Amino acid sequence: MNMRNTLMILSLLVAAGCSKGGAKPEAFTEEDLLTNPAANFQKGLSALTPDRKTGAVDYTTAYNSFVASSNLGGGAKAAFNAGWSAEALGKTEAAESHYRTAYEADPGYEKALYSLARVLSEQGKHTDAVALYKGHAESHPEDYDVRNDYIAALVASGDYSIAVSEAQEILRHDPQNAAVYRNLSALYYAQNDYGMSQLTAEKALALNDGDPGVYNNMGVTYLLQGDEPAAIEKFKTAVKLDSKNFESNMNLGFTALNSGDYNLAHTSFVAATDTNPGSLDAKLGLAVALRGTKDYKAAGDLYDEIIDADSSNRAAYFNAATLHQNYTKDFAKALKYLQAYVDAHAGQVSPSDEVFALMQLVNEAKAEEDEKKRLEAEKKKAEEERKRRNKELLTEMATIISNTQTKLNANTHCLDAGSVEEVGMVLEQAQMVVDAEEADMAQDIKTLLDAYVPALDDAIAGCEPAAPEAPPEEAAPAEGEATDGEAAPDAEAAPEGEAPAEEGG
Repeated sequence: MNMRNTLMILSLLVAAGCSKGGAKPEAFTEEDLLTNPAANFQKGLSALTPDRKTGAVDYTTAYNSFVASSNLGGGAKAAFNAGWSAEALGKTEAAESHYRTAYEADPGYEKALYSLARVLSEQGKHTDAVALYKGHAESHPEDYDVRNDYIAALVASGDYSIAVSEAQEILRHDPQNAAVYRNLSALYYAQNDYGMSQLTAEKALALNDGDPGVYNNMGVTYLLQGDEPAAIEKFKTAVKLDSKNFESNMNLGFTALNSGDYNLAHTSFVAATDTNPGSLDAKLGLAVALRGTKDYKAAGDLYDEIIDADSSNRAAYFNAATLHQNYTKDFAKALKYLQAYVDAHAGQVSPSDEVFALMQLVNEAKAEEDEKKRLEAEKKKAEEERKRRNKELLTEMATIISNTQTKLNANTHCLDAGSVEEVGMVLEQAQMVVDAEEADMAQDIKTLLDAYVPALDDAIAGCEPAAPEAPPEEAAPAEGEATDGEAAPDAEAAPEGEAPAEEGG
């Protein structure tokens, strides 16, 4: 639908008769605010200025100020700004009332006309939107922009034959009117004639290839035909031509969500909410995108904001419950949202309502999560016990290794050399594990030792004790040598008192 962007207060809409020469709001007295519409108008404009530190806008103060200005006779612009602020707060019905007041005060005020028609359409009041456009179109037949919006409203309300007649009437006077072909594309789409929808869209592009609405219509048609990449390409083109195009950003956002591209969805829904701060559908899409980017707190805050603005919004309650059930695992909070939905619709919720099935699912998910945590705790405890036991094994192994090495050294003489080498390698490997404190390998090494140590003990049991070593033999003294304690005989001298031997004759 070709709706003008009525969500910006162009030039900050200065009210006539502004008192005190444009004085700042803080300069107004209480009496001023009780009696002077211009003072309240200026206070409202000031409230719309973003805070320098936080960037926040005080829409509540702005709304109350513009309402006060309108009630004091501030005119169509005060009522229009009250409607715009109400939309920013998500008060769609209040916005409708204020826009209607502005339009009735000044039927030539086109921004009020378009804003009123838009909020009527957003609420599904297409017949009211048709009546609004029809009256203006009949009194301004040369205004083809309004007449095209009239066609769009007729299509939305299902009045296809009247829409076609109106389109033909415009084309008789302006055969190159691209907006008519764009609306015809939407009309054929609504009638499931996707081929004609694409043909009329292409005709619109041939006349004006810079119309984002045409690319949006083509994207929607491609979606219905199952060609998601082509749809995304058309939506992106529409946004490229008009970054604030609400419909294109919404369609691109939901398509991106469907494909799991949460960053693109986030960008699209931020643009949509910037264009239309009061759109709860845009905020819902943004909340899902935030959840997808794992910014759970921001998503939760946004659901709360939606519920505060519309306590009957079923999707907000259910999506918030899903957020806490499946993502934050705060099951109590999930149940709280579902119960809040029941309480907000007291007397309207039947026992078979889906909300009670969702509550049951949350309770089952909680029980499953509790069991999962219990098993994980048991597993953790068992792992800690295993590590403790392995550390004890390392200590035991150190003693086993030392004792076995001693026995191996004492019995090497009767053991097979290959066996000695093999056992020695096992002990060396085990010692390395002990030295490195590799607790996770303790059980494996213990198993290895349990295989080798008993076998070694069996082998040692059959060993004969080693024979003691004999003392070294003493050599007989050589001729002429003295034994220990004896003096060598002297052949030259005989002992005292003894005659020398005589030679035989």
